[in-house]
Amino acid sequence: MSTAVKQARGGMLIDLKAYNTFAQMKKGLEKKLTSLADLPIGSKVSIDIGKKILSNKQVRELEDTLLDYGMHLEELMSGRLPDVEEELEEEPVIEGMTHYDDTALICQHIRSGQKRFVQGNIVVLGDINPGAEVVAGGNILVMGSLRGLAHAGVFGDEGAIIAAYRLNPTQLRIATHITRPPDGERNAVDYPEVARIREGRVIIEKLKI
Repeated sequence: MSTAVKQARGGMLIDLKAYNTFAQMKKGLEKKLTSLADLPIGSKVSIDIGKKILSNKQVRELEDTLLDYGMHLEELMSGRLPDVEEELEEEPVIEGMTHYDDTALICQHIRSGQKRFVQGNIVVLGDINPGAEVVAGGNILVMGSLRGLAHAGVFGDEGAIIAAYRLNPTQLRIATHITRPPDGERNAVDYPEVARIREGRVIIEKLKI
């Protein structure tokens, strides 16, 4: 995907209209700025985003990217009004994670014999102990050890994920897919992991944020 560059008002105009997500737009800008390394420090750049709307946070990220290359934002050109149009879609924090508006935050350990269920996401600021069970219509995120049973996407969402700082469950379920750890302890890892559906089965991989 090309990123057009033109002269504009004594500076440069970078055309980013062809990009669909903000992550793609930002990468396209970085690629073009790399090719413009011979421009003098302090050059002013205008950016055309077409019929898209950016949030204030996204605009600041583009400004910061320009500053990293010694350039400044002269003008952000958009053909839509922000009060009547939706903002450009941002990429999820965790790759491939589906979005749910309803999120329950649990600030405690979930002990053996306890069960928690929510329609959307569950975020646990603690551990899920052996004998405990967490069930969610959406995603399950554990900011501690997951050593019990976790069932994400209980209503059939195969795009749901289960992530934990320490993932050593008695059982994982995503939608209708079930996996159990092999006999014996899993090798300890020093990084968070995520479980998701790949090619019809539950796989566990390093969490990328």
